[in-house]
Amino acid sequence: MDLKDYLNVLVKRGWIIILVAVITASSAFVFSRLQTVVYRSTIQLNVWPGRPDWGLQQTIKGLMRNYSGQIKSRNMAQDVINRQQLDLSVDDILAEMTVSPIESDFLIQIDVDDIDGQRAQLIAQTAAEIFVENIRVYMLEQDKQDRVDVFIRDNATPPRVFWPKTRLLVLAGGLFGLLAGALVIFGLEWLAADIIQNSRDVERHAGLPVLGSIPVITTSKSKNK
Repeated sequence: MDLKDYLNVLVKRGWIIILVAVITASSAFVFSRLQTVVYRSTIQLNVWPGRPDWGLQQTIKGLMRNYSGQIKSRNMAQDVINRQQLDLSVDDILAEMTVSPIESDFLIQIDVDDIDGQRAQLIAQTAAEIFVENIRVYMLEQDKQDRVDVFIRDNATPPRVFWPKTRLLVLAGGLFGLLAGALVIFGLEWLAADIIQNSRDVERHAGLPVLGSIPVITTSKSKNK
């Protein structure tokens, strides 16, 4: 098939592609509406050395991974539960929390996902506050020049919908439908490739030019009343 043949196929069967894309996009939309809504709240902690020393800054980058592990620990989860009197287990808190060190910016990011948006924000804020308190108490025992300052950059963000991502799902469904529709129509053309339907098909299969064709004659019968 040359380019002209492909264009003819698209013109003739393009409606199939559109139909499949509409069906898959609609299915993705319905699927997203059936999902349980999960909210996310985020808070960031600044981690900064007590003096502008390059060596200490490099040490802090390694220390940040340890700090992240401390935040996402069973002890921290239990402290959050106790302080806010939450009706959740330690495993529930740990499953909802993601802690990521951002070494290039000397930040630790805490993300909390929960079906209750206000609770997600409360957990994120409380975990950050408890950790800052613990580090400040620990740093009192260290030499002033070796201390690491940890503080909350901004309070936990208002909860936002994290899942389902309806627009992304619908877009992905539509693109998948376009691809699936294209495969369908070209599959149909492949199955019909050996069927002679017009003079061009005769020329393509026989390798001979068509000199003429017998027209189809239709007759109509009229009835006398």
